[in-house]
Amino acid sequence: MDVGDQISQGAFGRLLRYWRQVRRLSQEDVALEIDSSIKHISFLENGRSLPSRDIAMRLAAFFHLNNWETNYLLAAAGLSPVQSVKPKSVESEFMEKSLTAILRGADPFPMAIINRFGDVYRINKGWMEVIGSRVPMMAETDEFNIIDMVVSKDGLRPYIEDWESIVCALLVFLQQEVLMFQDRNSIDTLQRYLRDSDIPTDWRSRGSNRLTTSGMYTRVRFPGEDPQIFMHVINTVGLSRFLPEPALMTYSIFPEDWSLAEVWQERIDSNDYQHPCLKY
Repeated sequence: MDVGDQISQGAFGRLLRYWRQVRRLSQEDVALEIDSSIKHISFLENGRSLPSRDIAMRLAAFFHLNNWETNYLLAAAGLSPVQSVKPKSVESEFMEKSLTAILRGADPFPMAIINRFGDVYRINKGWMEVIGSRVPMMAETDEFNIIDMVVSKDGLRPYIEDWESIVCALLVFLQQEVLMFQDRNSIDTLQRYLRDSDIPTDWRSRGSNRLTTSGMYTRVRFPGEDPQIFMHVINTVGLSRFLPEPALMTYSIFPEDWSLAEVWQERIDSNDYQHPCLKY
């Protein structure tokens, strides 16, 4: 399913009927178990009604749905998802392995796994080669942020041409998250950035439309190297409609000059990188 797909009318009813039949239950069985009425269950199945969150969660528990299946049920009802992966669970272990596979597969191109606030969860060897060696704030820490990395003078800021436009685009992105979710952490983070006197006062208009659906371009000049055009690409891990909060995303960097890939790969092959966020 493409993330742009619209949930069709009656989806909740079809899912409810599906799971009821899989479990070989009658509408009366379901109604009695979740303390509802047969009429209400019938209305839910035929699309005449949508459930409250409490009813939807009772149904998920009664049908013994895992979190992934529960999120489909919630999304069909127009409700927000639950956290999909519990720490130290089999699902958590599977996610860790799958994220590592994604990161390995991206080498030699830099990739980080981030949440929607830009906090970094995992990085690959490509990230260590291209970014890590040039960003002092990354050294020996397992807590850093993509936006911090761009804003800070100890980050990528000294190397990015037209730095102001790039940081404006990232702030516009963060502003959308604040308006959508009103999360205390994102509000505090945005306010902290805006207190930086170097941030342009017209950051809203300047950053508008600079960040495309997938990412943006930057022109970077590292010391002793020719300037390069990099593509910064952001993709959601999985189906964003059904993801837990905070959603995980891949943040990838690709050079416009693809010959750099061979150079990066040679350096990766000859180095033993160490970092708390590098897990392979």
